[in-house]
Amino acid sequence: MRKRTVWLGAAIAALVAGTAAAQSAQDAGALLGRILGPGAPASNVVTTAPPPGVTSSEASGGLKLALGKAAERVVAQLGRPGGFADDPRVRIGLPGPLGRLNGLLGALDRAGVTDGLSGKLNAAAEGAVGKALPLLKSAITRMTVTDALGIVTGGDTSATDYFRRTMGPDLQQTMTPVVAKSLSGVKAFQALDRFSAKNSLIAGQFGARDLTGYVTQKASDGVFLYLGEQEREIRRNPLGTGSKLIAKIFGRG
Repeated sequence: MRKRTVWLGAAIAALVAGTAAAQSAQDAGALLGRILGPGAPASNVVTTAPPPGVTSSEASGGLKLALGKAAERVVAQLGRPGGFADDPRVRIGLPGPLGRLNGLLGALDRAGVTDGLSGKLNAAAEGAVGKALPLLKSAITRMTVTDALGIVTGGDTSATDYFRRTMGPDLQQTMTPVVAKSLSGVKAFQALDRFSAKNSLIAGQFGARDLTGYVTQKASDGVFLYLGEQEREIRRNPLGTGSKLIAKIFGRG
């Protein structure tokens, strides 16, 4: 395998050096395809043609419809009481060095040792998730036909990756003041300070600003985790959306 790799590298170098058209990355990729033949992997190639029997307009419209439904379900699920706290995959535990106590967190909360701190962190995230829906809807609206076609023909979480890339920072920025207000309202900062003061050997130092950023990051991560699950399910079972157009663009119509 190593000899073949070295030979491929040498062959590519020779072709690039002798061909003026091979000055771009795209041309170099074409040369690699010529060397490896039609069986070469094309994982980095983005297809912008709609699926067979589907127009570009249908693909774009169907995808936006599917993503709008997915966004609504994600926000409804995570934004309800217990949306974070009741799901081990997204439940927010104590931050920093305190995370070593997460295995005992439920018992500590019930015993009043942590002043219900874990519940307060999760409640803050649940309250902030509602801010994600307008941003998701706006990102869907701004999506171009080219973007949509690349997502339709892309991997299982192409849309989720697109959202994370285009609106991830905006989502955290929008949720931050909501999280901070919620944490303050339920006296989470005071609860953390009290617990840290009583348990300084294990708690370490963790300031209020860090607590806000910590919960905001966890809330954002939860949104994208759920969105990825929704996207995979739509691709697996587009008929389950109840839309013939969505089923058609994902090859089940």
